[in-house]
Amino acid sequence: MTVARQEIFDEVSKVLTSFCGVDHDILESSRLAEDLQLDSVGLLSLAVNLENHYRIRIADDPTTPPQTVGDVIDLLEKALSGREERS
Repeated sequence: MTVARQEIFDEVSKVLTSFCGVDHDILESSRLAEDLQLDSVGLLSLAVNLENHYRIRIADDPTTPPQTVGDVIDLLEKALSGREERS
């Protein structure tokens, strides 16, 4: 079963507001640090909560971390498609 991009966006938005304290409008183009004011703790909270929700491990390149909400969604889509291929 594939998870639709909109469903992933909705979950990312929920985590950002519930666990990371974001109270701004959230768009795919929203920059995590500049627009949503996430610091390193906020980014870690976002990653951990999403990994727990989807029961996956988000693999990203530490030299190019996600910059926008869309980047996070792309990482989740990649991780979820990898999980489905192993099933």
